[in-house]
Amino acid sequence: MSERASFAIVGARLHAERRAILYACATAAVAGLARPHELAVSVFFCSALGIVAALMQTPGRYRDLDACEQSAPLFGRQLARAKGFVPAVVAALVTLAYFVPQAAGAGLATVFAFAIALGASLASTTVALCATLREGTPRALYVALACATSAGAYFIAVAGTSLPGELAFCALVAFLALRQYGEALARFDPVPE
Repeated sequence: MSERASFAIVGARLHAERRAILYACATAAVAGLARPHELAVSVFFCSALGIVAALMQTPGRYRDLDACEQSAPLFGRQLARAKGFVPAVVAALVTLAYFVPQAAGAGLATVFAFAIALGASLASTTVALCATLREGTPRALYVALACATSAGAYFIAVAGTSLPGELAFCALVAFLALRQYGEALARFDPVPE
C-alpha cells in the first residue's frame, strides 16, 4: 500500500510541476547549446535548476497535495523519500536536457561530464530539499550548503581528477540529506516506525 501511495505522490507532484519542468528542460537544452563543453557551466547550471526544483516542494505551494500527502498511509521517512524523488527526477531530466544537444558528437569526455553534472545536481538538489521545511536564516544556510555541495563535487571531479571520488561524495551527501529530511518529516508521524 505504501508503494502505491509513494508513486501517487511522485506522479501528482510531477504533474503539478509539468510546465516548470518543461521550461527548465528547455532552458537547460539552450544552455547546453550555448556552452556545450564547459564542465563548470554544466555542473553549476544543472545544480541551480535542481535547487530551484527542490525549493518548489515547499509546503503550502500546493495545499491540496499537502493535505492528501498528510493523509496518505505513510510515515515521515516514507513521505520524505517520495517527496525527495520528485526534485531528483527534475534534476536528472534537466541534466539530460543539457547534454542532449551534445549527443551527436558525444565522446568519452561528454559521458564523464554528464556523470559529474548528474551527481552534483542530485546531491545539491537533495540538500536543498531540507531548506523547504525551514524559514529565514536556516533556509538560506541550507541553500548555501546546497551550492557548496555542488562546488565541492566540481572540485573533487576537476582538481582531484576523481570521478569515483566525486560520485561517492555526492552519494554520501545525498544519503545524509535525505535522511535529515526524513527525520524532519518524521516529527509529524502519528505512530513511530
